[in-house]
Amino acid sequence: MNIEKNLLLIKGEDKTKDVGYCQYDTGISKWKVTFTSGKVYSYNYTNVLWFYKPIEIDIVNKIIYANHEPLGGVSKVIYFADYVKVIFKSKFTKVFSKYDIEIEESSLKDKVSSNCFTYLKELSDVVGIKMDNGSLLKRQYEKIEVVSPRSVLSFYLNPHKLKEMTFNRDLNYPFGFNLSQRKAVENAFTSNISIIEGPPGTGKTQTILNIIASIVMENKTVAVVSNNNTATDNILEKLKKHQLDFIAAPLGNDANKTRFIENQKDEYGDFSKWKLTHEEKSKISTELKDKKVSISSMLEKDNKLSKLKQELSEFEIERQHFEKEYLSEDVASLKYNSIKKLKAEKLMKFITEIRIKNSNENIVTFWFKINNLFKYGIINFKFYKNSIDEILDYLCSQYYNNKTIELKIEINKLQKELDRFDFEKEMDKYTTDSMKIFKDYLAGRYNKRKPPIFTKEDLWKNFNLVTTEYPVVLSSTHSLASTKSENFRFDYVIIDEASQVDIVTGALALSCAKNAVIVGDLKQLPNIVSKQDKEIIKDIYSKYNLSEGYDYCNNSLLSSISTINKTIKRILLREHYRCHPQIINFCNKQFYNDELIIKSKGNGNLKPLTVYKTPLGNHERDKVNQRQIDVIREEILPKINSDKSIGIIAPYRDQVNEITRCIGADSLVEVDTVHKFQGREKDVIILSTVSNKINAFNDDPNLVNVAVSRAVHNLMVVTSDFQEENSNLGDLIRYVSYNNLDIVESKISSVFDLLYKPYMKQLKKTLEKNKRISEFASEQLMFNLIEEVLALEEFSNLDVAVHFPLRMIIRDMDLLTLEERKFALHRCTHADFLIFNKLDKKPVLVVEVDGYKFHVQNEKQLERDRKKDGILSKYEIPIIRFATNGSGEKEKLIEKLKAVL
Repeated sequence: MNIEKNLLLIKGEDKTKDVGYCQYDTGISKWKVTFTSGKVYSYNYTNVLWFYKPIEIDIVNKIIYANHEPLGGVSKVIYFADYVKVIFKSKFTKVFSKYDIEIEESSLKDKVSSNCFTYLKELSDVVGIKMDNGSLLKRQYEKIEVVSPRSVLSFYLNPHKLKEMTFNRDLNYPFGFNLSQRKAVENAFTSNISIIEGPPGTGKTQTILNIIASIVMENKTVAVVSNNNTATDNILEKLKKHQLDFIAAPLGNDANKTRFIENQKDEYGDFSKWKLTHEEKSKISTELKDKKVSISSMLEKDNKLSKLKQELSEFEIERQHFEKEYLSEDVASLKYNSIKKLKAEKLMKFITEIRIKNSNENIVTFWFKINNLFKYGIINFKFYKNSIDEILDYLCSQYYNNKTIELKIEINKLQKELDRFDFEKEMDKYTTDSMKIFKDYLAGRYNKRKPPIFTKEDLWKNFNLVTTEYPVVLSSTHSLASTKSENFRFDYVIIDEASQVDIVTGALALSCAKNAVIVGDLKQLPNIVSKQDKEIIKDIYSKYNLSEGYDYCNNSLLSSISTINKTIKRILLREHYRCHPQIINFCNKQFYNDELIIKSKGNGNLKPLTVYKTPLGNHERDKVNQRQIDVIREEILPKINSDKSIGIIAPYRDQVNEITRCIGADSLVEVDTVHKFQGREKDVIILSTVSNKINAFNDDPNLVNVAVSRAVHNLMVVTSDFQEENSNLGDLIRYVSYNNLDIVESKISSVFDLLYKPYMKQLKKTLEKNKRISEFASEQLMFNLIEEVLALEEFSNLDVAVHFPLRMIIRDMDLLTLEERKFALHRCTHADFLIFNKLDKKPVLVVEVDGYKFHVQNEKQLERDRKKDGILSKYEIPIIRFATNGSGEKEKLIEKLKAVL
């Protein structure tokens, strides 16, 4: 019988292709069935169902599901009443109930999605690895005829509203967690796509492992991919450490597949130690649920403790600079016990009131003294025999002392609270118990059965059976699509190091899953596009009307997904555990906007940060700097303990090759480019900047961030003198100098921002309850504008201080005339706004707001303005003035900052 026009079910089995003729014999009330073999059989009426009015379904651009599983290699789908016959390209047929079949329209039917997919497909021929029979990526794209609207690729091609999900079960954390890691795991299960931004040393792998554990406990599948094997090898290594590697299949390329097939084990081992009794499981689960709240509360306090310790560390360095650069011996020797007893906040209030309320020459009146007696408890009136400048200096000095003491008291209080809770022990127990629950689940799933032995054919023919046994699949990003069978989709794909994954390769991985977790760091090095490819790619991009998020040359997968839909749930892993606090704090301030919580501790005898400046001269030739190599070989390496792991990195491959040649290939020191060291670490990192001058490549912010954050204990920078350069490398040198308390011979003082931040806060309170920073509305508006401009990415290393005294900006008055000196030292002479570099606290730009009546129509004020401008000019401190009747202030400020930087 024609299988496409008939469906003959005998005792529930499809026998259509085996039957030549079928007829119902009314005489005997039975079906007579003649088979193609010539044999004739009779069947009771109820045992035969014959359907012969087929309805064939157009399956072009459609995906066929049977029992919610996608079917691959389908040729035809034919409905026969309540049954559906599926004919495969292999000529194999299978019959389903129509209620078990779902037919889904491909997302590529949508014009927007199709346009984007065609663009990616065209790119695949340019950016893919070339083989004799064409690009590997292009071959994979050509296999994709339909895109399921359930896949993450469908969302990527035409970003739409994200699918929110509910997750009722308590999430498990068998690998430990902190607050931001916990939020990252929760995001993965409440939205079909989420982003985890993981700066160096913040526990990306730990977060991924917890996500994997929860996926597996939901009896679902997950693929973990990255562009390099290091990331996925790390996952497997951590699983193996906990005897959990049996749930993972390292696949991907043919070599990995072959290795997996050959290394399959014929038994799981003994799970009896993992199995919990019902009572044990119930007890542990209840304890975990109860402890979660208290653990989370303590994690918040532990984070607060870390932030306070970091604040104290920075505060003490700033205090030392204040004392060395500014505080006179006379003022330092003053002692007033009533003032010493004041809280730092009260001292700041006193400082603020003196500065803004008393602008007359004679401010120390009888009532001034009486007011301060009741308000601040100043009983010793001899205090007022000092000049106002000395009083202010003394109060600032005492503020540093008292604030330091208060920070230490608060740190000690928090530490005792954590110790009483026995935080580390409780955290370890919580993690251990979570692991017990996970292993109990696995013991129940795998116990008392032998693992099936799969063949290479099973990887494409019975992949769903493979993932039932191995729910975690590890692969490279570009190999995942070819690892699985057609139309199979993982429940989740986790794309690690996504800042290095290009959008064409990344989109292929997204086609393989229903949900995605994108893990990476926009502040680290992206994938590299060659100059030759850029020109071709730009021409291709210009042909399609696509948003900038799909521009291949300017986007990694991470930045692309971050750009195309702003509502995607994202979390920054904030807690940093790896590098010495002073090392990572440079990255924190320069690149991460002070958002990291530094939990690492100092270690080692060497200074954590050291700069070796080579003498002036043109030492670099063709990307090789022999002078820097000599410094590394002769001055640095002999000083480093042999028990430390050492890495030498440089921006250029030529320098790396020459260093390797000079120090010897057999050396224990590892030498490579900054790009190749991404994702790795060493106890000691020696960075050779190579070039004589700053350029866009060696000063790239992502490259500098990666270079610095490779160092765990010590970072040594061998460089030309870029200290005066406004650049990332210049900022790094200035930061090292500032933190090592190396006072550069300069006539300009540092900005004491940890002193002036609370001053600004108090200023807002004192002037007005609506948080205005000035009595003048024009200054309030300018402050708002400056904050808006400094929020831009290109100015992220800058900050602003308000009403900063001119005498605290200039350390050495030798360049000034007597009249200028008197003006500069006057307590009322200040910069309206001082923009400064957060890393070395040096002034960048003074901003003045000139009211029309107060400045333009006031000759005395005009003279004061000219004096201030002249003084700042002598010390080469840039200034910009804004008239209150002007316009275009934002654009002018941005232009001026770019010019001075």
